[in-house]
Amino acid sequence: MERRSKIIIIVVCAVAAVGIFGYSQYLSATSLSISILESKIIQRSGDNSLYNMTLQFKNPSLIPINVGQTDFVISIDNENLGTGTLQPIVIPPMGKISSQAPFTADNAILDKYNNSTSVPNVKLSGTSKYGISIISVNVPFTYYPTEQEAREFIHGS
Repeated sequence: MERRSKIIIIVVCAVAAVGIFGYSQYLSATSLSISILESKIIQRSGDNSLYNMTLQFKNPSLIPINVGQTDFVISIDNENLGTGTLQPIVIPPMGKISSQAPFTADNAILDKYNNSTSVPNVKLSGTSKYGISIISVNVPFTYYPTEQEAREFIHGS
């Protein structure tokens, strides 16, 4: 009976350790910061423009973060401009990493704001899939670019 209780204690401790590690990964994932380093129009057709954005992720935690595929939406003044997908990346502890994120924009919406002198409200939102221990967790995010980032994004420069 004594051996059985030791095994139970070991299993409970192991499960608690995995839970604590998983929770710390989740907290790290939610404190991740995102910024747009660059956005360029690669190709413009009649209805759509293909952008190549470079996003930078900063990990403020002491734990590496494994970010799975990330689907995102960019909107301008609450109008859905288009969608994109970021491929999986690993962000080192206390580090930052840049990643290319192709994005297809709707020209009708883009053209509304292209010649505007005021800077509209641009929002990047989506869901990232994080690998935490043996499970995967979806963490939603929202990023509002600075006025300069929004201006450069709309003009594709």
